[in-house]
Amino acid sequence: MMRSVWATLLSVWLLFAVLAILAWTRQQPAPTQSPVVVVKGKNGTQVLVPATTATTHATTRTSPVPAG
Repeated sequence: MMRSVWATLLSVWLLFAVLAILAWTRQQPAPTQSPVVVVKGKNGTQVLVPATTATTHATTRTSPVPAG
């Protein structure tokens, strides 16, 4: 009986070791770059401004029109 307990413990530790090796050797994903827009500033200097993906606009209607 003690032999099966040791075998079970050893197999669990080996499983953890294999998972740890696979996790450490996994290639990390490439970092994503945020888009930028080049804007001409004063005196013709170029300025990098981060671009937003969502465009927002102002409206005069702030709430839906009531039905009826």
